[in-house]
Amino acid sequence: MTTPTTDSLKAAPATRPVEIDLAEPISAAPEISLGRGLPEGVQRFLAGVLLVPGVFMLLIIRFVWFVRGIPGPFFFWQDRVGLHDQTFRILKIRTMSDESGPVFADVEDTRVVPTGRFLRRMHLDELPQLWNVLRGDMLLVGPRPEQPGPHELLSKLLVGYESRVLVKPGMVALSNLRDGYARTIPEHRRRVVWDRWYIRHRTHALDLKLLVRAVWGLCCPWRA
Repeated sequence: MTTPTTDSLKAAPATRPVEIDLAEPISAAPEISLGRGLPEGVQRFLAGVLLVPGVFMLLIIRFVWFVRGIPGPFFFWQDRVGLHDQTFRILKIRTMSDESGPVFADVEDTRVVPTGRFLRRMHLDELPQLWNVLRGDMLLVGPRPEQPGPHELLSKLLVGYESRVLVKPGMVALSNLRDGYARTIPEHRRRVVWDRWYIRHRTHALDLKLLVRAVWGLCCPWRA
């Protein structure tokens, strides 16, 4: 597996103030305390409830794939870094014709299959991860897990990045709801800030709010 270079991450100027600086030594990352989010048992129960309409949506998407004649497998497994740097396999709907290697997708990536951009924009490709939540690999709410290659690189480049694995990763992340997908170094840098803020301040109410916002955005994208 080829590790992406810094250039491949397309560094660009940051547009938001941050609590940590890219040029700071790793030791300069402020210590972080862990807030208390929704208990894992409650999140797994909710994942089971959401799996019922989730399966129905997956069947609809699979039917669209059949009608469009999209070749290849519908699902795919991918290694991700979870709690305390433990690697696990995440389940997703395949949105690209070639998923080899930990390469970040560009906005106009030619590898995206038909319907792939829509699935990624609506985060429907993440629906199968309800199974990962039921298995205990993930939570419904938490920092999004990264692939091992980019995780290793970003851990060296970004101060405080390692704090993202102090809690289990999640399907819904505050950083994604605020900034969307991260494709550049500054975007990943901002994601670290959002994730660290979430880890410190997470509560039952915040987790429920993020879940409601994610479901509302899925059902009513024009009002999200």
